[in-house]
Amino acid sequence: QLEVSQLEGSLQQPKTQSAMSPYLVPDTQALCQHLALVKQLAASGRFIIIIPRTVIDGLDFLKKENAGARDSIRYLEAEFKKGNRYIRCQKDVGKSFERHKLKRQDLDAWNLYKILDSCKQLTVSQGSGEDDTTGMVTIITGFQLEDPSSFSVPMQSAMQAAANASIEIKNVLEFYKQWKEMG
Repeated sequence: QLEVSQLEGSLQQPKTQSAMSPYLVPDTQALCQHLALVKQLAASGRFIIIIPRTVIDGLDFLKKENAGARDSIRYLEAEFKKGNRYIRCQKDVGKSFERHKLKRQDLDAWNLYKILDSCKQLTVSQGSGEDDTTGMVTIITGFQLEDPSSFSVPMQSAMQAAANASIEIKNVLEFYKQWKEMG
């Protein structure tokens, strides 16, 4: 109980940081391209980094040709072994978002929906069901989000599903910059 109250206390953010979600869910691209930033966010003690199973699967798939994926896997394995309370692996359970006949051909959209499923499970498990979970979870991505119309239709639908569920999607560099500016 002491550890839980200490963790809750460490997550109590000053008023200037109230706009930042306590739970961050990086996607595969964020980990491959910006592992150093994700490490800093985890080390800050301000956020709990949730790694969905689908992201681990994505890293595993990329590890042969992507050094960033290999580095991310090594880092996550070490943190899970240490029992870092700010980085957690999440199993696949819970209700799925509607995917509108989405095929696995659009892997980015497929993975975003899988990450959304994890976020939905997280908000259900942390909230009492009636609480407003807006701003509770942010997906941090390696994708550039300035021009959503450049994404495939399934990816746009997935991003809309996130917005409808009050789950923010932010580019990891933008999120990091915003966090640093808040001090």
